[in-house]
Amino acid sequence: MDLDREGPLTRLTNFVYRLIVIEAAFVLVTLPALIGIFFLEQHPSNIPLYAVFTLFFGPAISAGVYAWRADQDVVPWLRYWKGYIESFVQTMVVWIPVVTLCTLVAFNAAYSQVSTVFIIGGFIIAAGAAIYGVALLCIIANFSFRTRDLFAVVMFGTAHAPLSALGIVSHTILAGAIVFFWADWVLVLLASFMLVLLARIVRPMLIQINEGLVKPGHGPLP
Repeated sequence: MDLDREGPLTRLTNFVYRLIVIEAAFVLVTLPALIGIFFLEQHPSNIPLYAVFTLFFGPAISAGVYAWRADQDVVPWLRYWKGYIESFVQTMVVWIPVVTLCTLVAFNAAYSQVSTVFIIGGFIIAAGAAIYGVALLCIIANFSFRTRDLFAVVMFGTAHAPLSALGIVSHTILAGAIVFFWADWVLVLLASFMLVLLARIVRPMLIQINEGLVKPGHGPLP
């Protein structure tokens, strides 16, 4: 009797396999940052170093989303590295300004003698930049737009799929809650699951972008 290749057990096994492989790839590519964060003292003077380590996670997140949205017949390990290499430059162009802005806000809150209102306002701006930064990483993982067009694309996508934008906010809050109530290493262990969740959250936004901005025959990357 032939095995049911589309049965629930097969799908579950394939999902768990991809979960483990993408998790391993994510940890490997962010390992220098993880080691640095582990040994770094939690002190405001180390904020710039935390920022440098955070840069590792931009391309890793984009590659993870790319690996999860791909055809399940493709080896996830190869798909992850394909997405990482192909999108690295564009991802860093987007991610560096986001990390820089968040670093300036954190440094300002730690050392500047400003009112609480300005500090709260800065954190709101930084949170908005981080959310749009994550949305941009997902767009880069699925399309091949020019870098100069990405801001207009992300504005279009979030405006036409507000639930996806709200989902990214909730996803970010969830990640922060995991770190706050448990530990950062718990979030690392759940990285692959968080990536597949992110890929599902942004799908409505990606559909809107594909239908509204992508020419016929020039769809998302395979």
